[in-house]
Amino acid sequence: MHFFKRIILIAFLMPISIFALNYDVKFTGLKDRNTLQAIKRTSNLVILQERPPKTINSLRFRANSDISEMLKVLHFYGFYDAKIDIDLEENKNIILVNVLIMPGVRYTIKDVKIYTDCIDKKQMDIGGISVKDLDLKLNSALITQNVLNAEKKLLFLLSNKGYPLAKVEKRDVIIDQTHKNALIEFCVNTGSFSLFGDTKITGLKDIDKSYIDKKIKWTQNQKYDSRKVIETQQNLLKTNLFSSVAILHVDKIDEKGQLEMNLKLVEALHKYISTGVSYATIDGFGVSLSWANRNFRSQGELLAIDANVAQRLILGIATYKKPDFIKIDQNYVLRFEASREKIPASYLAFIYSMENRIDRKFSKRIHGSIGFSAEYDEITHSANDGNFFLLSLPAFLKFSSANNLLNPTHGQTIIYRAEPFKNTINSAKYFFKQTLIYNLYIPLEKNRNFILAIRMSLGSIFGAKVFDLPLTKLFLGGSDDDLRGYKYRTVSPLDANNDPIGGRSAIYFSFEPRIRLTQKVGLVPFTDLGVVSFKEYPSVNEKWFKSVGIGLRYFSFFGPIRLDVAFPLDRRRAIDPSYKIYVSVGQTF
Repeated sequence: MHFFKRIILIAFLMPISIFALNYDVKFTGLKDRNTLQAIKRTSNLVILQERPPKTINSLRFRANSDISEMLKVLHFYGFYDAKIDIDLEENKNIILVNVLIMPGVRYTIKDVKIYTDCIDKKQMDIGGISVKDLDLKLNSALITQNVLNAEKKLLFLLSNKGYPLAKVEKRDVIIDQTHKNALIEFCVNTGSFSLFGDTKITGLKDIDKSYIDKKIKWTQNQKYDSRKVIETQQNLLKTNLFSSVAILHVDKIDEKGQLEMNLKLVEALHKYISTGVSYATIDGFGVSLSWANRNFRSQGELLAIDANVAQRLILGIATYKKPDFIKIDQNYVLRFEASREKIPASYLAFIYSMENRIDRKFSKRIHGSIGFSAEYDEITHSANDGNFFLLSLPAFLKFSSANNLLNPTHGQTIIYRAEPFKNTINSAKYFFKQTLIYNLYIPLEKNRNFILAIRMSLGSIFGAKVFDLPLTKLFLGGSDDDLRGYKYRTVSPLDANNDPIGGRSAIYFSFEPRIRLTQKVGLVPFTDLGVVSFKEYPSVNEKWFKSVGIGLRYFSFFGPIRLDVAFPLDRRRAIDPSYKIYVSVGQTF
């Protein structure tokens, strides 16, 4: 008796899906990929496919209910004459839902008008704003999202011209079914011409108001320009001193034609301590400790101490940075550094340095620095041991149009470093070191899932012979971004003991076809070439080293995680491994 009760209970508790219909959906007739993908994102036939109905009538009801939503999507993308026919076909144990889309002719934009008077059709004439500025091309496809974007851009352009209170009171899309096109009309209430008024700042606790005043890009009684508001907000967020920055204005101008500005700030934590544990095949196990105050003296100044201890490198750094030094977007940096670096088969170096420099942002794409530094090097276990006390005037300049720091997909970057040195002990020689790096990112597909990344690096040192120079300043190839696969910092001319001497010039090339297989996973085959020479200027008539490899990329929310396996093609016996593995965050370059 109990046995039969259990059988009945199991029968009632069996998943309903056992009795449900299995079906597949097939879309035909529509060639536009974007529209088809949008239809699939809104179709219950697709969304609920893992939860199929129990009867064919329920499936037919689900399919017919989809038609109205599909038509809305088709209209959104300009297919106003579209028709849809859905047919159910039984094929063995599965129902095939055939969705035939007959899109018809895609409607285009005939003309765009902007009026400031809806009744008299008075066209707007403000600051040279025209239809061309709205990114709506005549005779292009009539896509609703493009029209909505044009409306937002129109208001943005008006706010740049002193009309932040402007509103689009009416937007008409007049369809001409005979000629299969449409006239778009925007009726705008521009509001009053406005000037920047008084700025009220709330939320400050530990930061001095004078520091905020330096970041504000507008001045009172200046024509309102929303670009200055956006730039101010971005500049404040970049300081890392605030968890929230909101900039608002009142809804009415005062008797002077000014808008009062409200800057609402929420301060972030200014002091922090961080620790970390790491492992690298080059460095071995390591630990790190950092302390920083990002609001030193209540002026947004940075005071930081960092310590890293690993098998290869022991490093301590103390940094002071004063933002907006003398002028906006110019920082003063004072940095002290002490390190012990042990590179097996290359050198053991104790380095103590001090650097004063000024960092300057010249434009959105160009920034640079210039400074003065003093450095004491004590080098042993190398092909050229010695003590060096170096004075230098390092300069740096960078231009970049690359679209992303960790995962660039287009643009280019040019970096130039120049360092004139004076060694004040031993040989007391002058020498000049310079490097030039060029990175290029070429998208080979519109969706940027296939990127060709190319890096070229040139370096030279002139003014002194190799054995008059500290090995730490000479060129040594073989790292995680040049000549991968070779023993770390050993690629250069060797002495009789196979110890690297270092070079006065170097050329490095890297080629990476970056292929994004899925949203999360990518594949990167790569080739590295390089030559390190005694000559002062880069020379191609020397021994070239080559390596190849394959890389895997996992695209996380904070950037790609990189795993590269590299194989040296000109492997030196008893020096280079047969392969090397590199793991890091971000692309190689």
